Amino acid sequence: MPGSERRLACLTRALDRSIGHVVAAIMFAMMLLTFCDVVGRQGFDSPVSGANELTEIGLGFVVYLGLPLVCIRREHITIGLMAGLFRGSALKAQHVVLNLLFAAVSFIWAQEVWRQAGALRNSNSEFMFLQIDVAPFVYVMSVFTFFAALIFLFLAWCYLQGAAPKSADESG
Repeated sequence: MPGSERRLACLTRALDRSIGHVVAAIMFAMMLLTFCDVVGRQGFDSPVSGANELTEIGLGFVVYLGLPLVCIRREHITIGLMAGLFRGSALKAQHVVLNLLFAAVSFIWAQEVWRQAGALRNSNSEFMFLQIDVAPFVYVMSVFTFFAALIFLFLAWCYLQGAAPKSADESG
């Protein structure tokens, strides 16, 4: 296994063990919250206060914390219209270019989310029921989008160093 593939596998394992466990814990907490809210609402006519807002926060974190995991594992949605056209070094070049493009788009996305967080902070936007600021959560989402952009740069570098592109057959 070349050094670039070894580094890629090592980073993938590290992110799975760290961010992956956090995402799993958030999803479990959302499931437990939904269960308690439904039982409270249907059985005791007493829903969990702020459950909708907590679910919104949890779902936002699952999406944005999961983004770097999807990127490093190369499990994002792809369309194979031209999958058979490239082989060997042309395929690696295609992956380098695409990952650089994905990185640029992700950097722009992270910047726009950061700006939105600033606008929310400036307007003192709060969750209606929980009475807490929205901006810190959006800043975290921006940071993880930026992290995903760095992962795309890392993937482009790995392909330049000789890592083999992941095929559709390797998903799972």
